Amino acid sequence: MTHLLDFSPEEVGKKFGGEAYRTDQVLDWVFTKRVRAFGDMTSLPQGLRAALPKSFALRTTTVARSDISGQDSTAKFTLETGDKKHFACVLLPEGRYQSLCISSQVGCAWACAFCASGLVPLERNLTSGEILDQVFWAEESSGKKIRNVLFMGMGEPLANPEGTAGAIRWLLSPKGFGLSPSRVILSTTGLAPQILKISKERFGISLALSLHAPDDVLRKRIMPKSAMFPIQDILTACKAYVQENDAEFTVEYILLKDVNDSPGHARALAKLVRGARFPYLPKINLIPQNPVPGISLTGSTPERSQAFFNLLKAQRFTVHTRKPKGQDLGAACGQLQ
Repeated sequence: MTHLLDFSPEEVGKKFGGEAYRTDQVLDWVFTKRVRAFGDMTSLPQGLRAALPKSFALRTTTVARSDISGQDSTAKFTLETGDKKHFACVLLPEGRYQSLCISSQVGCAWACAFCASGLVPLERNLTSGEILDQVFWAEESSGKKIRNVLFMGMGEPLANPEGTAGAIRWLLSPKGFGLSPSRVILSTTGLAPQILKISKERFGISLALSLHAPDDVLRKRIMPKSAMFPIQDILTACKAYVQENDAEFTVEYILLKDVNDSPGHARALAKLVRGARFPYLPKINLIPQNPVPGISLTGSTPERSQAFFNLLKAQRFTVHTRKPKGQDLGAACGQLQ
């Protein structure tokens, strides 16, 4: 059965014969009242309520499992699709607000040496409806609204351009979740052509680049498939995205012991990013390596991490070190599988 939200807001309107009133009624039931069955949409004519389920579904996933961290209240939801595929999203409590890290694919084809998702063979892309189900289930399970949506879960969002773009349209639409573009972050390993393509959509959402190395040789070692695109080409595409969308851009850099965490690596990273000449100096997020069974790479020591941080700060970068959350669930950065 096709998820109603596999269609764009404009396409959904056409499904209802272009009747704006009727479309608004249905979307109000979906996004505000949160019904899960067309039969519960009591303001619709009975005949329409009976006909809609023959063509569309409001949810095409179920929550197969939910776990809450005993360390920091992070929640991990494992969803099951209609064809029995499984994928996860992670709810991150942040004071009064919540962020949700969502997946875009079942499995991952990019085989980054430090990431658990790369150990899971790619099975298929998620549809936009399946991507959005993660937001519905997380909000309804927690009883709170999601403030930030992060495309940082399993899979490469830009390797699923149709599903990702379709989900973004509903996340931003006033008739959908109505999020501000600055509250949606798309993280990519650096698919330069797809960065340029999604830039033309002018969503205005924030972009994050999983760079993790200051040169192509090292990047090919730890990100062999993503390294098909030279770093300079990737940064050029990211710069074009920032200029066309007036969007925030962040560089993500995981710190791996004796691999990419030396003072020389920090200086090379600063030179690389500054040399790309973005309209403003991008932020840099430093990410501790979380333990992953089957992966031998380990995180940098606290001393080397701090030295790396200090060198970047001395170069006038805004630097943030990501705090691990949900480690005991296998839900922290790089642990999803």
